[in-house]
Amino acid sequence: MTNNLEINKKYCEVIESKIALDAKPVAMKLIKTEEDLPEGIDLIDEKIRHCEMVRKASLGDAFYSTIDQQLCLGGAGAIGLREMPEKLANGEKYFSLGRFKDLETAKKLTADLSIIEERSFAIVYAPLDEADFEADVIQIITSPVGGMKLAQSLVYETGEKASGLFAGIQSLCGDAFSKPYLEEGINFTLGCDGSRKFADIKDEEMAIGISKSKIEEVIEGLESI
Repeated sequence: MTNNLEINKKYCEVIESKIALDAKPVAMKLIKTEEDLPEGIDLIDEKIRHCEMVRKASLGDAFYSTIDQQLCLGGAGAIGLREMPEKLANGEKYFSLGRFKDLETAKKLTADLSIIEERSFAIVYAPLDEADFEADVIQIITSPVGGMKLAQSLVYETGEKASGLFAGIQSLCGDAFSKPYLEEGINFTLGCDGSRKFADIKDEEMAIGISKSKIEEVIEGLESI
């Protein structure tokens, strides 16, 4: 058993002891080259969306995906496996869906989306207690009560309020992965239509993304409250 796996098992045990979960926390890591892939992790054998991959890992599967297995190009763009599709980046797609009163408003929002510009070869997904690697981001799907306890763990350690920046768009990709990854922080999000439709995020569930630089703080807070 490697040190990474031991640490992740401990993290998972603490999280599950303090928060009621219907699925495992998910460890995710961006991989720059094929040679950097963790041992024993196989390529996913289907083409689905990033949010669906998060859900799949939360139910017990460990795998990696390149751009070729990512069905949602917006999600793949947000996490850095490809450039963001032009009509998503410039707001045209969301405006055409009736999400904004005009194109200018759509562009204002899309210009503020969390997008990883640096390209990666792949992304690895695994249940946290089976992850034999250091995760870039750990994602937890839970109820608002679970989100509250995670917020309390942050308050315990820092005395600073938790934050949640979201727009009901690009939730599990942009809000709960790219934002904490880029800012080395934590973000709370209420989901999006895509993740609720395709990844079975329930009406009563939300998601929290925790960067590797913040996970110890969260764990220590959870153990203390």
